[in-house]
Amino acid sequence: MKLPEGFLRIPNTSHYAFYPVTNLVMNLRTEQVLTPQWQGGSLRTKIVDKEGKPFYFPHDFFDRDPQPTLTREYVLQDEGAKILPDYPRYAVTELGVIYCIDPKKRGRKANRIHIVDTHEHQGWEQASLATPEGKTRRVRVDKIVSELWG
Repeated sequence: MKLPEGFLRIPNTSHYAFYPVTNLVMNLRTEQVLTPQWQGGSLRTKIVDKEGKPFYFPHDFFDRDPQPTLTREYVLQDEGAKILPDYPRYAVTELGVIYCIDPKKRGRKANRIHIVDTHEHQGWEQASLATPEGKTRRVRVDKIVSELWG
């Protein structure tokens, strides 16, 4: 299958291409233009990867900036974060930024060290953290910061 001029091959697929001028996805095998859907604030088209697993390809994929890669050493040394004693998968900085330094193997943030999402509940910033046994607990950010940093 020859890639038409101006098309960009979609990574991890065998026969799909994206045309940025018209913002459409094309199946190169059947030469059909696929119908996009509006999902989560962006256009996405349902396609199949090389293993045959369907997924939604976001049309702004090629315009995105690459995500910075965090390392355990960066979080613990450069950021100065301390590991939480009750939640060893997580580390917190003096400013209250919580990092997951031992990420799960599956899911949305699989195998990536990331900042834990927080939310406000009854006027306090909280985060959902998992115990070593796998149970999820809501923890107030100010309490864990004062526990570690005084």
